[in-house]
Amino acid sequence: MRLLLFMLLILVSFKAAAEWVAVAKTDVTATYIDPATISRNGALRRVWQIADLTQSEADGTKSRRTLYEYDCKERRFRFLSISTHSGPMASGRVLWSDSTAREWNSTAPDTRFEGILNIVCAL
Repeated sequence: MRLLLFMLLILVSFKAAAEWVAVAKTDVTATYIDPATISRNGALRRVWQIADLTQSEADGTKSRRTLYEYDCKERRFRFLSISTHSGPMASGRVLWSDSTAREWNSTAPDTRFEGILNIVCAL
């Protein structure tokens, strides 16, 4: 995790352009953030993320683009906006979208959300 954070910090230092950076991977999903979209408001951070699925879901969803909000002080997260897409990396048709802010969730240790929170809050 420290190596990932170090690499992300270097990448952000050299590139101001919007580019997706891989931050987590499982057998089912690869997760990316766009460091250029990180906004700060006290202990809160907002960042756009993409979850790229290895297999399409029954409705044709191949990826999700989500605006997450992380609370660095309370170590929790929620999503503010989400859209599902028929192609990888939020490409193709928008299949569904919702801009209803969700409830806060605690970040469990050793999860992708904890890792992303650590990265986003360090910037």
